[in-house]
Amino acid sequence: MVLTLLLALGLVGAALTLIARAAVLPRIRADQNVGRIAAYGYRGSAAGETAPKRTPMFPKLAAWVGTALAGGATAKRQTELRNTLLAAGLWRTTPATVQGYRVILAVGLAAMALWTAAKGGWPPFVAVIVAGYGFLTGWIVPMFLIKARARRRTERIEVELPELIDRLVVTLEAGIGFNSALQRSGERMSGPLGEELRLTLHEHELGLTMQAALANLLQRCDVPSVRAFVRAVTQSEQLGISIGHVMRELSSDIRKRRRQII
Repeated sequence: MVLTLLLALGLVGAALTLIARAAVLPRIRADQNVGRIAAYGYRGSAAGETAPKRTPMFPKLAAWVGTALAGGATAKRQTELRNTLLAAGLWRTTPATVQGYRVILAVGLAAMALWTAAKGGWPPFVAVIVAGYGFLTGWIVPMFLIKARARRRTERIEVELPELIDRLVVTLEAGIGFNSALQRSGERMSGPLGEELRLTLHEHELGLTMQAALANLLQRCDVPSVRAFVRAVTQSEQLGISIGHVMRELSSDIRKRRRQII
């Protein structure tokens, strides 16, 4: 009996995890694509079209639920969640929306577990355990997926950063200015680092200084290699040191960091 109960709980847990992943991951990918489009200034409709913009009902509901419950979260917690979303590349997703998804998913899975228990005639204590398990799964899985995505993305940025520095060294030694060298390098790079560079350059084009744009880059990707890169660029401009020499010295240090990651 105990073995059968444990097996049933394991199967229910696996099913709930798959349901949670299926419910959350498509929305995460959609928000990522919308964030990229908005960040780079493109529009979803052609010029001259006046089609009204419609916000899907489920995201609106999640945002409303998250906003209603935001009073219980501290400012530090909200900032941490926002930084995690930035690291994951979900620039348009707000912390309140994520919290709303977590609440809806947790309550929905708990209700589904209770309904299944009632239909199957399970004992009350088993129904309560399964419902609690479903609630915890719905609450934890969305953040687990977001943090896993942020971790993979920042690791890729650290792996790709030495290639960026090599490109910068070549272009800087050819007599090109740092801003132009960064733009040329960003245009030729793909992956998360290329996305972050293009967003940084876009912010600079909108009026931010390069130091402020790089500070925003560090806020989105607060990892040791990016921190060292931003610090080197800032100190080079403040002290008047050759940026090409600084990049060459930084390249060896960051390659050591990449070997540790790989």
